[in-house]
Amino acid sequence: VCPLMDREKALRLVGAVNVNSDVFIISQALAANQLRKSGVNFFRADGRLGNTGVALERFLNKVGRTVYPKRTILMPSGAMIDACGAGYVTVYNTEVAQCYPGKNALGNGDREPSRRELETCVGKGFLVREIDHIGPRLLLLMGKASRDAFFRYVVKAEYPQSLTEHISRIVNNGRIPRLTLGSISLYVLPIQHASGANPRFHSMLQDHGLIELIREVLDD
Repeated sequence: VCPLMDREKALRLVGAVNVNSDVFIISQALAANQLRKSGVNFFRADGRLGNTGVALERFLNKVGRTVYPKRTILMPSGAMIDACGAGYVTVYNTEVAQCYPGKNALGNGDREPSRRELETCVGKGFLVREIDHIGPRLLLLMGKASRDAFFRYVVKAEYPQSLTEHISRIVNNGRIPRLTLGSISLYVLPIQHASGANPRFHSMLQDHGLIELIREVLDD
């Protein structure tokens, strides 16, 4: 369907998925060496948690959520992924673009999906069907690229140019907005990308107002 997109994609390991997840995280596109290789979100084929997952786990733990699966998972490689700790709920993750775009022209980073590629995936209905199947309470749009793609191609609504400003507006308003997608009404919150190189993500970890809004939504 998208000639430039990478064709390699491991089947998702269903045993690692919590179909009752109340938190659904959306990224922009498939990463090179995690779900694409392992079949488990945020984990590599050797069972190790990727860098994004390590950072994201710190944020999710503040609201009782985790990227670790509900049960111990045996990988096709023979590696093991430990089950999450008691009291934590496993989140679900997917992407606006369901394939890995490949490296950029310079070869020093991943290429961003094109408008045509994003529109094609959204037009196929993959994302909305996933959301409808899981039925989460809260969508987290991780990073500016994910936030922009979601509002531009999925809900076709305006949004602040600055991700930081968008998050600040929500915190200052004291409530996370609700949207209707398909048959589901749910809360939608953009967050900073979980990257060790993103100082705004580390600042967000200390945003007690934002953390409290998420807790209120999930505990309601």
